[in-house]
Amino acid sequence: MLEKEISILIEKYKNGTLTDEESTFLNAWYIKYAQETSSSFDPEHLEQNLDQLWNSVEEKLTAHGFHAEPLIPAKKVSLWPRIAIAASLFMVLGTALYFFNPKETKVKLIDQIASNDIKPGSNQAFLTLADGSRISLNDAANGQLASQAGITITKAGNGQLIYTIADQHSATSGKEFNTIETPRGGQYQINLPDGTRVWLNAETKLKFPVTFAGKKQRKVELSGEAYFEVSKLTEDGARMAFVVASRGQEIEVLGTHFNVNAYSDEDYTKTTLLEGAVRVSRLVNPQSARLIPGQQATLGPTTLKLKNVDTEQAVAWKNGQFMFSNVPLQQVMKEVSRWYNVDVEYRGDFSGVVIGGGVSKFTNIKEVLDVLELAGKVSFKIEGKSIIVSPRNQITIN
Repeated sequence: MLEKEISILIEKYKNGTLTDEESTFLNAWYIKYAQETSSSFDPEHLEQNLDQLWNSVEEKLTAHGFHAEPLIPAKKVSLWPRIAIAASLFMVLGTALYFFNPKETKVKLIDQIASNDIKPGSNQAFLTLADGSRISLNDAANGQLASQAGITITKAGNGQLIYTIADQHSATSGKEFNTIETPRGGQYQINLPDGTRVWLNAETKLKFPVTFAGKKQRKVELSGEAYFEVSKLTEDGARMAFVVASRGQEIEVLGTHFNVNAYSDEDYTKTTLLEGAVRVSRLVNPQSARLIPGQQATLGPTTLKLKNVDTEQAVAWKNGQFMFSNVPLQQVMKEVSRWYNVDVEYRGDFSGVVIGGGVSKFTNIKEVLDVLELAGKVSFKIEGKSIIVSPRNQITIN
């Protein structure tokens, strides 16, 4: 999928300047996108797209053994069977690019890409050693960065930071700490000395001992958001509880996979369990809860609550995606703001606006905003390093 081209086509669709070829291609992408993300699109607009698309692909459907049923008004039957058929066709053809001539269109589309478009974030982090030394990990060359307390710190070629035991005898004090921080627009992965793997989202800080040897528990401190795959054993082969302290709570685990969202500008701290078991404990007005896979603990000002959630959505950021299901617009834009390192200005009341859908984190910001605009309730304008959010007229479906 040529994502920049899609972004421009969406803009031309809103301006009413699509050619016939471009319209057919955009319709094809529109249906495939809806099927892949299970997003809710405006039924009237989707029906118009289906009508146009069906004439273009009916012959190809029949040729590949699919039954091309006649279109029925969207308000009377579900659109999803036809969406699934169309998406199946695209899988057979390999790409929806069959519906337009890329050689004729590509140059025009690239010429129209906004010059002030903002690029996505990347692997960026700073490591502060126990002696106060600060290392920019995006500038440092691959290979060994430092050696301390019997631990060797290595930057791998795939952008990971790896702690390994170099001298078991020396790695016993456990009194030295390191801190890794990602800026806005950054992310990073670190492998701790015990084999625990941690993925850090943008604007996140993790403080941890250089070694866990000789300690009663493996305790780290987190602010921001991180995904943990905790090793069951320490570097010396012992079983020891792993504890994450974050914004008014502690999470105790022993070999499990979970996500913690503990940004200081959020109303709640959220812990989502994917595998194993964890116990979340509230530090003020003590309260605790044990999670099972598929549950999320939400820590608010006065309560700690559990609920079942879509874990895929909770860790979408780690897998290179923005993924939302009826998420308030302001919450969505906080994620966009952190990842693209931009400010957001609201011009209007958006308290009732929610967003559903998904898009890659690794596209330029204009493409992400174009997808968010498909909800039809907001419009976005890029001004330097700021995003202006304004209301947009809606079509009401009774």
